[in-house]
Amino acid sequence: DKMVSAERRVTDEKVERILELKRQVCTKENGYNFVIVNQKGIDPLALDMLAKEGCIGIRRAKRRNMERIPLACGGLAINSCDELSPE
Repeated sequence: DKMVSAERRVTDEKVERILELKRQVCTKENGYNFVIVNQKGIDPLALDMLAKEGCIGIRRAKRRNMERIPLACGGLAINSCDELSPE
C-alpha cells in the first residue's frame, strides 16, 4: 500500500513538472500546443491530468517515430524529466 502511494506521488510530481513547463511555453498569445511522445506506457491517471490541461500524450511510440515527430513539429526529444526547460 505504501509502495503504491509512493509510486503515485512520484508519477504525479513528474506530470506536474511537465504541466508547469507547458504553462510557461504554451500561452493563448502564441497558440503553441504541447505533445508528449513516450516509448513506454503512460499511466491512465497521468494521461487524464495531461488531457485536462490540453496536452496530447502519445504512448508506446516506436523509436523511429520518436525521431520523426520532433523533426516534423519543431520540437525537442529528451530522455528525462530532469532535462525539461523552456529553452
